[in-house]
Amino acid sequence: MELHHHFSHEHPLEFIEEHNLKSEKANCSGCGEKVSGPSYSCTECEFYLDKKCFEASPEVNHPFHPNHSLKLLASPPYIGLWAICAFCDRRCENFVYHCSCKLDLHVKCALFSKTIAENKIGELEGVSQKDLLVSSENGSKEHEETNCFACRKPLLDSPFISFDSRFHLHKKCLDLPIEVNHLFHSQHPLVLQFNSQRLPCQICQITQPRGLVYCCSPCEFTLHIACVERPTRINHPCHRDHPLILQLNFKSLLCQICRETQALSPAYYCSACKFGVHVRCVSPKPSIKGEIHEHPFTLFWRQVPFICDACGTSGACTSYICSPCGLIVHESCISLQPIIKRFPRHGHSISHTFILGKYEIKSGKCKICHEEVNSKHGCYCCSDCNYIVHTNCGIEAYRWYEIFDDGSEENGELLNNSAFVVIRETKLGDNIVIPTEIKHLSHPHNLIFSNDVKDDKY
Repeated sequence: MELHHHFSHEHPLEFIEEHNLKSEKANCSGCGEKVSGPSYSCTECEFYLDKKCFEASPEVNHPFHPNHSLKLLASPPYIGLWAICAFCDRRCENFVYHCSCKLDLHVKCALFSKTIAENKIGELEGVSQKDLLVSSENGSKEHEETNCFACRKPLLDSPFISFDSRFHLHKKCLDLPIEVNHLFHSQHPLVLQFNSQRLPCQICQITQPRGLVYCCSPCEFTLHIACVERPTRINHPCHRDHPLILQLNFKSLLCQICRETQALSPAYYCSACKFGVHVRCVSPKPSIKGEIHEHPFTLFWRQVPFICDACGTSGACTSYICSPCGLIVHESCISLQPIIKRFPRHGHSISHTFILGKYEIKSGKCKICHEEVNSKHGCYCCSDCNYIVHTNCGIEAYRWYEIFDDGSEENGELLNNSAFVVIRETKLGDNIVIPTEIKHLSHPHNLIFSNDVKDDKY
């Protein structure tokens, strides 16, 4: 009998040339998968390791994590004894390659991603690169909901490979260079690596915790794979006079698309005309389908002043239209809830409508702000009770409450267990604090605390 010792188990392990045990418990304690082929076992403890997990190196220098080595542990070193793999985004509960900067990888994910980094994809056991290629047109439903493990973009965006039904990557991501030089960080090259520091991309400002990014660790400068390829100079349909140049860290820029000001935001900018567009606004979705309307809304590039048919407020930015119905709306209004169930200030559900005239609403004043509601634009109403509110007033009041969208008749519960916000307060003694001015969801104006009630009609 051939016995071997392994750091993960207290007893010696017997080598088995061909594992044929039919027990449901014959899973590898290293990777959690069913054991097959050569393996090592302790039958007394029902402990099994397949050959690859048994032979896994106790320490790995991974090209996608150049700053530190990864150490093999029998389980993740956290209180719950589990972690999320930085490569496949799945749960780790068995062997894990771990770094103190909280980077964790399954054994097979570490070895597979290392093979990719070293450009040795052809060395994968029993698999040729030709066999791995899959047309993006033939993806299964599972593939529709899967992202590329490298760039984290939808897998079906371009041709991809799949290995062992677990690893999915775009073919183009296999050919990514390990280092790139970028205009925005000329001091050092950017290295393709795991985003173990959880740094946001300097161009799109989004933090991508999984997958790979290009990063300069000493300078904490990170770019997503897609953003590295982003052009630094574009022609934009909203500014045909000059090209727009990509620039970082504007102190304060009013975006000409969303009309919002965002500090230290990267943008495409024309310095001659002082015309800027946030990076995230450069390519809005050409069409959006929301629950608020039966038809999809189509992007309307022309920047003209308009009154939004969903909320009744003005806009001067890029809008979306429904040509069959003659509607024009803010992009943000497409995602409005069609029904607010159990509206907190009314008791019944209120529904959004673009056409108030189809309801017999007697009063045209908003029940929250008491201002007139323009019947030509959208609002929320309860036709049974002659109840009407501005779209934005309804949303503002409802944000205090949990959203129940399961069809139940439960009452909403207050967010943060409070129906009001304290504006001012007074301290009496050491332990007593009395709010003297509050903003309450039931009234449009601030409420002042007073002991003197002059008229009992209140």
